[in-house]
Amino acid sequence: MEEKIKKIVSGVLEIPVEKLDIDVDMEEVETWDSLHNVMLFSTLEDEFNIDIPDEDRFDLVNVRSIIEEIIKLTNQ
Repeated sequence: MEEKIKKIVSGVLEIPVEKLDIDVDMEEVETWDSLHNVMLFSTLEDEFNIDIPDEDRFDLVNVRSIIEEIIKLTNQ
């Protein structure tokens, strides 16, 4: 699941997956702006058939936190 999430993130943010640092905060990634953030969450929700609560999105500031949230929401 982690690799699938990383591929989605790298695709939306237009970053090669091998260069994606899962611990870097979103404000340090040039292509991770508000529009890409909306696209990212929408893509992840569609792909995993989940709904990421709005209040939780503010805590999802790097790929690692997104991976952990999706695992929690999918109970995997």
